[in-house]
Formats: sequence, C-alpha cells, structure tokens
Amino acid sequence: MDLNELTDRSGEWLKGSGPDSDIVMSSRIRLARNLADFPFISKATEQDRTDIEQELRDRVVDLSAAGKLFYLDVNELGGLDRQFLVERQLISREHAESHGARGVAIDAGEQVSLMINEEDHLRIQVLHSGFDLDNAWKRIDAIDNVLEEKATYAFSSKLGYLTACPTNVGTGLRVSVMLHLPALGITRQIEKVFRSLHKISLAVRGLYGEGSQAMGDFYQVSNQITLGRSARATRTCTTA
Repeated sequence: MDLNELTDRSGEWLKGSGPDSDIVMSSRIRLARNLADFPFISKATEQDRTDIEQELRDRVVDLSAAGKLFYLDVNELGGLDRQFLVERQLISREHAESHGARGVAIDAGEQVSLMINEEDHLRIQVLHSGFDLDNAWKRIDAIDNVLEEKATYAFSSKLGYLTACPTNVGTGLRVSVMLHLPALGITRQIEKVFRSLHKISLAVRGLYGEGSQAMGDFYQVSNQITLGRSARATRTCTTA
C-alpha cells in the first residue's frame, strides 16, 4: 500500500460514522514509550536514532494485534506527503518537520499509527470516529501489551513509564476527543467552557494538538495529568 490509496477515501477522524459524531468528530488515545537501552530523542545521536528505528521497525510491522500495517520512512517522504499525514492525524507536525531516522506504521483503516523517533522513541496512537474511547482503549492496550513483551521499556517502579517530557511521565497516556463546537463560539461561551475544563485538569488545544490554533471551531480536549494515576482513571476522567 502507498499513500495514493489513502487519498481515495476520507480520513478516520473525518468520517462522521461513530457515536455522537455530530459533535465528537473523533476519539484518540496515545501512549508514549521509550526503550530502556537508549537515551531520549533530545539526547540521542544520529546513530542512536538509526538503531532505535531499526530495533522498533520490525517489531511494529509484525504487530498482529494492530492488524496489517504498512511502514513509511518519514525521512524519505516529500513535504506534501508529510503534510498529508499530518492532516490525516496520522503523524504529528513535529514528526513531519523533524530530521534523521524516523518512521510511522499505519493500518489500512487509518485507525492505528505508531510513530518511531518522534518526541519519544515510540508513540502509539489509536484513532476512532465519533465518541468511542472504550473501544479505542481496548485496542491500544492490546497493542501495548504485545509490544512490551518484545521490547524493554524505560520504566520506574516509583514513577511509572519514563518519557522525554515530564508531563507524560507515569502512564504516558493522552486521551483526547476532537469536538466541533460552533454554537459555543457564536454565543461567545467558549472561553467560559475552557475555564471550567481547566479546573478539572483537562486541556483544550487546536486542530492539530499542542501548539496549534483552533480552526473552524474544532477543539481537542485531553487529560493533563499522567503521574500518580492509573490508565483507567485517566480514561474515565476524560470520558466524563
């Protein structure tokens, strides 16, 4: 499979086929993981990045729990192809604009993507149309369990999973929903809602996540706390 096959259909987050998809465009769960034997990406040499990519690539492509995956070497993609993957929510803008050995494995349905050498060694993502966090969680949990049997993650018995950014330490879990809220914008109530969400430790970001602006009244709402909480508690908080 190549990217041309994906252009003939709508991306998963735009399908509008899931539960409550008139408001909740998509549900996304992401896990940040790092290999114990390598430094974080910010401290990794070019050789480290190459070794990490080689070590994770075969494990990811052979991942039966995720369904059939095809692998793309992001470093070899042109700018237009990388932008296409960003718009489909399959890689982050940072991954597209980075350098060195890096890749992404994607399933044909565009529900699963595994980024290698983004901010962390591995970013596992499951994206479902509509408000479907429970099923997205079951799928990503199965993927993570299989990978953890094949790779040694950086893990602390006191802190949990160790990540490049301190805000992800613990579960390494980000649970988010993409909401379309034009009425709140028109009635100028959106800032009031944002303040209320902040009080319960939920973050509001733009269309492409952290550091991006809201466009077309699309907003991503996600958890802020990963340390000292279980994955189940994080998912429940965001679902509520």
